[in-house]
Amino acid sequence: MYQKHENSKQYVVHGLPCNIPPKGMVYNYNTKKHKHYGVVRRSSHRIHQFWERPLRPEDFLERRKKEIFKQKTEPQFVDLKLQAYRNREWDRRLYGFWFSNKGEATYITGLHYFYLTHWRLDTGYPDFRIPDMEFFYFLEHCIQDPNCLGMMELTKRRQGKTVRAGAFLYDLTSRAKNIYAGIQSKTLEDSKNNVFAKGVIMPFKQLPDFFVPVYDTEKGITPKSELRFFKSNKRGRHVEMYDPGSELESSVTFKSADPYSYDGMKLHRYVADECGKTKDVDVYERHQVVQFCLQLDGEIIGKALYTTTVEEMEQGGDDFKRLWDASDQDVKNKNNRTISGLYRYFLPAYRTLYYDKYGYADEERGKEFYMNERKSLEADPRALASYIRKNPFTIEEAFWIEGESCLFDAMKLNKQLENIVWQKPKQLYQQGELLWNRAEKDSIVIFAPRTNGRFLISNKVDILNYGNAVETRGTKKFPLNKTKFIAGADPFDHNIVAKGSRMSDGAGYVYAKFDAASELSEMFVCEYLHRPQTSDMYYEDMIKMCVFFGCQILSENNKIGLIKYFESRGYEKFLMKLPNARTFGVPANSKTHQQMVEELEVYIYENCEKIIYKSLLEDLLKFDINNTTKFDAAMAAGWTLVGAGKKRIYNKKEQKKLYDIREIFPM
Repeated sequence: MYQKHENSKQYVVHGLPCNIPPKGMVYNYNTKKHKHYGVVRRSSHRIHQFWERPLRPEDFLERRKKEIFKQKTEPQFVDLKLQAYRNREWDRRLYGFWFSNKGEATYITGLHYFYLTHWRLDTGYPDFRIPDMEFFYFLEHCIQDPNCLGMMELTKRRQGKTVRAGAFLYDLTSRAKNIYAGIQSKTLEDSKNNVFAKGVIMPFKQLPDFFVPVYDTEKGITPKSELRFFKSNKRGRHVEMYDPGSELESSVTFKSADPYSYDGMKLHRYVADECGKTKDVDVYERHQVVQFCLQLDGEIIGKALYTTTVEEMEQGGDDFKRLWDASDQDVKNKNNRTISGLYRYFLPAYRTLYYDKYGYADEERGKEFYMNERKSLEADPRALASYIRKNPFTIEEAFWIEGESCLFDAMKLNKQLENIVWQKPKQLYQQGELLWNRAEKDSIVIFAPRTNGRFLISNKVDILNYGNAVETRGTKKFPLNKTKFIAGADPFDHNIVAKGSRMSDGAGYVYAKFDAASELSEMFVCEYLHRPQTSDMYYEDMIKMCVFFGCQILSENNKIGLIKYFESRGYEKFLMKLPNARTFGVPANSKTHQQMVEELEVYIYENCEKIIYKSLLEDLLKFDINNTTKFDAAMAAGWTLVGAGKKRIYNKKEQKKLYDIREIFPM
């Protein structure tokens, strides 16, 4: 699949050119030669040509019993009919198989043939499906690619991912010496029960004996803790099996989700199941450990298969998304590897329904079904967003953030998130630093483009015309763009946090107030989301941001550090007081938080399409009003909108009254 051979045909799957042998031919990777096997046809009529599981000889069991009996006295004896069948199945398992499907000569990989013909599920043997064929093409390419560590698979539920993973683990381990395979899932119990027991052992127990090497039966014929292709140290229960003459000394094991479970071990096959749901472990960081198990002196010796379903991407989804983004086969370094070393595979929901007997999904009918379901949920945006994520048409939809618990319009937020991820960051904003000119404090602030800069400023901002609208009167500085811009902040006051506590980012936004003549109108035009080494460095960055835009800033006054810093630096007039308030800033409490949420809710409804910052959209989707400390971006944006003045935060004397700003300042 990886190497192109003469007369081979390419079948592209997610950007990977999979090289199929010439019609009727298979490629022997040992002899490096093609061999003609022909194309199997179940019928001479095109419409009756489809996959049909090849059956063993009707008298197989009877002849096998006789063969075993005779081998007790004649060890070299073989039944020629049985041996021909065994040789045929081994050839197909190793090299692949051609059959006619609706008149089309169709090639399936050896592992796919083994899966279809011999890997029995709890519901019976798998059906032939075109998406499965493409999956095995993709997997085979990954296995053969010397610069690939394996693949990631993202599908909707009940698509056979675990049993396919089991076949992947078993195949090489059961036919080669000194091969070690490992399994991890979200918990030790899941590794054992869902992958090892159901995905490996259950199908293994149904295999014909010639695909079962000598294995350790000391603890019974059904392995519970490890599948070891070793002879039993002690006399175990009697098992009739095909004995090639020597033990392979290979094994399949499972371990807990702990990142270091396989640290220091050699792995030739590895499966990470439910890695989008592994919430107590960072699967990205775990991969950093596992990848070294798959390599020896920089050479890749093993392959990994990471699987998850879209329904499972809950608390572990962020880490999985990070690994997914690092596995784009279209983005490689100079060593011809992706960042993670993996490639990624996605199956859209509309290709999982309405299969015909040839294995093709009726995609249009599938789309119609799901669109009808989506339409029925339009009145409930949160439920709709959740349904779309669980049954995605695109990768972007698969990573929509769960909408059922979202306080805001999850549909709008997810759609806007999808819109911006399609664009390159440079199309949305300029990234860089705001610096004092020539490092002279209280001079003018300049924008310096930097790849890793802390400020993201909208491309719509004319940085030359909006910069430094400030007036100095004595020792005080006054902002001159108060009617154009407002800033909001979610500060941190402590340089060191308690062990185990979350280290909050310092957050800040600049918002362009309503202006019918400006394309910036009611848009967040600057984002700051960073934690410098000290709180003073963050406060200084906020001063530079306010000076650059010539605007005031609204911040929580429960955290007094930012306010005190502005005052000490002569920027007191850059601090905002709410109407009728005696102090700068806004008190952070349950009532003000509720009003801030209402402000955000209105803004998302009216202007969601104007949000260009990914961090803010993700924060709003996950926002929990009962645990606001986790959402620095959303809080800073919320206070910015409060400062913009659409609604007024009440003071203690007016706790029961909420004013529209137009009541105070008539338009």
